[in-house]
Amino acid sequence: MKYIVLLLVSFFVVVNAGEIAVVKMVKGTVLAKTHQRVERLKAGDSLDEKMIIITKSNSLAVIIFKDNSVLNLGENSILNLQRFVFKPEEKSFAFNLFLKKGSLIFESGKIGALAPEDFEMRTPQGIVAIRGTKFAVRVK
Repeated sequence: MKYIVLLLVSFFVVVNAGEIAVVKMVKGTVLAKTHQRVERLKAGDSLDEKMIIITKSNSLAVIIFKDNSVLNLGENSILNLQRFVFKPEEKSFAFNLFLKKGSLIFESGKIGALAPEDFEMRTPQGIVAIRGTKFAVRVK
């Protein structure tokens, strides 16, 4: 029995190792693209590094990251979740996003407070860094 419990715990850790965020709310059609597939997102779905989130017309998504950052992704957007590290006990942080097109509103969580220099949002025209707690970006 002890080995079964250990195996289940190990499986849970491996399955959730890449999870960086959860989808809090979806309106319309929101997709997650990975190297292997494209799937439609719904509230409660987990998101991993390297996923590309795509919203269609009249669609939006609210995403909560593990550091409690909140991202509202607007319609007709393409967002790449490039890198996310949140290990406060090791003082290890990274938060890298790329907004290819569309719009978003972002409210920083603990990474913004503990290590704002480790946050970076890239767009085709420039880079956004945290200097406060909330910002909006639009890319045409």
